[in-house]
Amino acid sequence: MPIDAERWLASRGVEREPLVGDGAPLVRSPVTTQAPEPATAPAQGPPPGVREAIGLARQVAAEPELAVSPALPQDVAVDAPVGGDGADDVDGGEREGSAGVGAALAFIHRSTANAPQSEGRLRAKLTERGYPDPVVDEALAEARGQRLVDDAAMLAALITERRSRGHADRRLRRDLRDRGFTGVQVDEALALHAHTDPAAAAFALAREQAARHRSVDAEAAVRRTIGHLVRRGHSEGLARKAARDAVYADREAQDIAGR
Repeated sequence: MPIDAERWLASRGVEREPLVGDGAPLVRSPVTTQAPEPATAPAQGPPPGVREAIGLARQVAAEPELAVSPALPQDVAVDAPVGGDGADDVDGGEREGSAGVGAALAFIHRSTANAPQSEGRLRAKLTERGYPDPVVDEALAEARGQRLVDDAAMLAALITERRSRGHADRRLRRDLRDRGFTGVQVDEALALHAHTDPAAAAFALAREQAARHRSVDAEAAVRRTIGHLVRRGHSEGLARKAARDAVYADREAQDIAGR
């Protein structure tokens, strides 16, 4: 029958040392006199995985002080201004001479691309932008040669269009001057395209308004028609006469048609 190792050691006077384990009986190795090996540095763990590497990169990006930024060269202007917003945005010295005329003409091209404009309005805009008078004169002369501006044709078209809407000369003068035409230009154009009969024009406009106000009583229709004619530039006396004649003529025609 084999002898238990612990009893065999005890019988020979070898003191047993307490053993620490996880509950299972442990057998202690015999004591040796071999010198312990020198301590070595802890082994390096395995390299970080893909997810860990991505997490570290995100942490560095979230903490700017951990990132190393290359220094900017001394000759790089960090706050350099952005360029101008238009081709006519030139320095004061470049607004004179041929360069200034070219820039002013380019501005006229852009301004008249969608709708015609008078020379007076274009001159005012160029002057506000700092172009000297000689440059403005030359640019406008070039624009006339290229048919970019034509005050006479524009005045004739505006007068015809406004009169087709019932505008009288008083309203026309105000509107045309607001567009940059001079008083002399407006007078000459109105004289050239004069009304043959202002009273007939006022009555024609009043008839249109009388037809629109049939749903109200006659006196209310007259008042509204007078206001419309006065806003179109007709004198108050002419507007009253035309409105009353047109409204009652329209009511009488409606009564006859309903019989």
